[in-house]
Amino acid sequence: MAIVFFCIYWGTASLTMMMLCFGVLIIDEVYCNILSRNRLEVYYFVTQGIFVAPYLVYNFSRFLTIPSEVTMYTALAVNIVLLAYLFFIDIKSNLIKSVREWVPFLIAIMVLLPWLNISLLYRYENWRSLIFIMLLINFGMDTGAWFFGKKFGKRKLWEKVSPKKTIEGLIGGALCSSILGSLAWNYFVGDISPYLIILFSLLGILSQFGDLIQSKIKRQTDVKDASGLIPGHGGVYDRLDSLLFLSPFFVIMVNFYYS
Repeated sequence: MAIVFFCIYWGTASLTMMMLCFGVLIIDEVYCNILSRNRLEVYYFVTQGIFVAPYLVYNFSRFLTIPSEVTMYTALAVNIVLLAYLFFIDIKSNLIKSVREWVPFLIAIMVLLPWLNISLLYRYENWRSLIFIMLLINFGMDTGAWFFGKKFGKRKLWEKVSPKKTIEGLIGGALCSSILGSLAWNYFVGDISPYLIILFSLLGILSQFGDLIQSKIKRQTDVKDASGLIPGHGGVYDRLDSLLFLSPFFVIMVNFYYS
């Protein structure tokens, strides 16, 4: 977290490069550990290239201009597909095995689009505050769900996908996201409204969907953690799965607020 906040403080270039490194690590974890493919095969470098090249061009090229709406709504479409996978694909399906064999480069798209959406926040003068609020909503959900689930959790949320998550944890996490997001928004951006309070709660729940999607992928591939890079926490993907899913929704909300 210290590294993250330092990069945000230092400026857009440092944050962009940090996110690039995180993206490369996430793709490595999913490709090699979750999909169990070889790091030295050509497809691995193709997959990394599909993420790295467009990400660098998008953030540093002066000649390429892509309308922000294209970036936002393409990422939204991908998230809708992921939600369809979460809710409508059977846990015993061989879909992930098919992805592993034929289209592993889809991993790059799943990381690239959310990261490009976060880059869209740079166009706002208060981009640091907006990113901070997004992180509060995201990690407020994680922390709140853990605390309320541990203290009060009795009813399982979706045992087949994630046995430890509870309905009480989901409600508590959404409440934390709403409170933290609202307080930060009121301090850094502007007046808060009942509409925004409810919206921050919904954004927190959406971030939990990102965690459930990852849990389902790991359950279908018999993997516990994306990696052992962070002792006690798993890998980078285990920490950022919910943020990847949340970011397009948050950026669309900010776009509507300022439009």
